[in-house]
Amino acid sequence: MDIFGSYTSTIIAVLSTIVLVVVIHFLFRKTVESSKRWPYQRQFLVFLIVLVGLFMSIAFLPIHNEVKNQILSVLGILLSAIIALSSTTLVSNAMAGLMLRVTGEFRGGDFIEVGTLVGRVTDLAIFHTEIQLINRDVVSLPNLYLVQQSVHVTRRDGTFINLAVSIGYTVSRVEVEEALLEASKKCGLTDGFVFIESFLDHAISYRLYGLLKESGERLSKLSELHKTVLDVFCERGIEIASPVLNDRRELGKDSLYLPKGSAKKEKPAKETIAAEKVAFDKADEAQSIEDLKQQLEKATKKLEGAAKTTKEKLEKQIKVLEEEITKREEKKSEET
Repeated sequence: MDIFGSYTSTIIAVLSTIVLVVVIHFLFRKTVESSKRWPYQRQFLVFLIVLVGLFMSIAFLPIHNEVKNQILSVLGILLSAIIALSSTTLVSNAMAGLMLRVTGEFRGGDFIEVGTLVGRVTDLAIFHTEIQLINRDVVSLPNLYLVQQSVHVTRRDGTFINLAVSIGYTVSRVEVEEALLEASKKCGLTDGFVFIESFLDHAISYRLYGLLKESGERLSKLSELHKTVLDVFCERGIEIASPVLNDRRELGKDSLYLPKGSAKKEKPAKETIAAEKVAFDKADEAQSIEDLKQQLEKATKKLEGAAKTTKEKLEKQIKVLEEEITKREEKKSEET
């Protein structure tokens, strides 16, 4: 009993630490909307509580003060050494991760380009950011790398996709612009316009721009736009002079450089599966979770000054959103 009594304070310190860690985990699980503003506060608080609990447990041990001081000194030296050795990579990436979260340049589901990599964001962790490529592979990039590189983020509310084509000087500029705009409309793009970029030795360089409302379909729409431009130009008898088309023609002046059967209609669009649906399944899930968090944040703000009848509806909506977000995040963590 005397031995047990002497260790009572240490046991209480250990149990208190465990209880606090469980309570923090439970609270942060319920308040999922806080993870957007302070994504790493739970991990930071748990680390501090465990560290303080460890030192308190040692301080309450029934041993001589000199031995306690030696143990605490050794732990302090070890902790300082770990921080010093890992500061170059871990701390730098952690600070970069916090900076990316605070600036909010991109989030889960966003379409980004970094260097030669093109894909959609699936996860933003404290040390790395996960990107899913067009071939469904997942690439993990250190946050420090993303801070040091220029990141091209495609806007969610729509982005302009474009393509360049060179047409010979013998074709009217007006005719070329009409054909390009027709192709843009056929692809479902809006606010289309055409730039003349430069006068080349053999042709004129045109660039077509069209607004794509659903930025997630960027890759498949760009491919569809190229196909449609080819079809429209073939129907109108306009030759594309890319990369170089000489004026010397051995087949005669009336012959056109058009592939046979190129103007044939393809299969209906319904039979074509968008590449993004298969390639970015994980990124779509990340974007869906981010959208739910935004809805939760808006509903929470409305709840503050809402009337009694409206409050009941908002509280039900918030509860449903919280349950759905928790369910999605648990499923996401199981898959990873």
